[in-house]
Amino acid sequence: MPGKKTRQKISVLTYSGTALAHLSALVERNTPVMERLSSRLVKDVRAGRELLVFGSGHSSIFAMELYHRAGGPSFVIPLVAEHLLPTAGPPVVRLLERTPGAATMMLDRFEPRKGEQLWLCSQSGINSAIIDLALEAKKRGLYPVAFTSVAHSTAVKSRHASGKRLFEVCDETVDLGGVRGDAAVQITADVAAGPLSTLGAVLAAHSILVSAMADLEKAGVRCVYTSVNTPEGEARNRALEERASKRDYLLR
Repeated sequence: MPGKKTRQKISVLTYSGTALAHLSALVERNTPVMERLSSRLVKDVRAGRELLVFGSGHSSIFAMELYHRAGGPSFVIPLVAEHLLPTAGPPVVRLLERTPGAATMMLDRFEPRKGEQLWLCSQSGINSAIIDLALEAKKRGLYPVAFTSVAHSTAVKSRHASGKRLFEVCDETVDLGGVRGDAAVQITADVAAGPLSTLGAVLAAHSILVSAMADLEKAGVRCVYTSVNTPEGEARNRALEERASKRDYLLR
């Protein structure tokens, strides 16, 4: 019918096409900061420091993905607590994410050392718990890094008493880009689906880590876990775990 707008058909390829274009732009935009973080991480590990990672709700997937996995680093320590995981239930997590200090107590568990990086993942970067954690990390001499969407964050009001968002209180920001609300595929006039933040955060993090691990292994610093489902993996990992367990209580 003349003049009638035709809505684009959503298929099984729509999300992947959107996501791949988004991820390519994310990598290009963040290459300088990722290179800085990788170089710093190499120096940190050689100096005996670890990498702390945090996320709550669905962003906890970020912390868990980087922890103790085949092809991943032995120097990552996840700051996780059951009350901030999705399995605690959305109402519980939603309340605690907005509660000042709800995540800060986890710093004491791992006795963070001055200069260590703390990667904080939050698409919106507006909730009190994660901003408090970043501020407390800075007080303790840590180096907080935000993995967040500046576009989303600047489009909504902070829930922190300072009025600041995560990217405004951290020392570095990996900008996840995307859109306000995270969902990137418009499926009806008023509903969008297809979140991008987890994909982007994990891609950026692994990009940094692979570069750092390559430099460390070439320098003789063993730090890469191998799959325990291979004959050689078990023995290698045991040696790495013995060192990592000095800080990582999950290995004890």
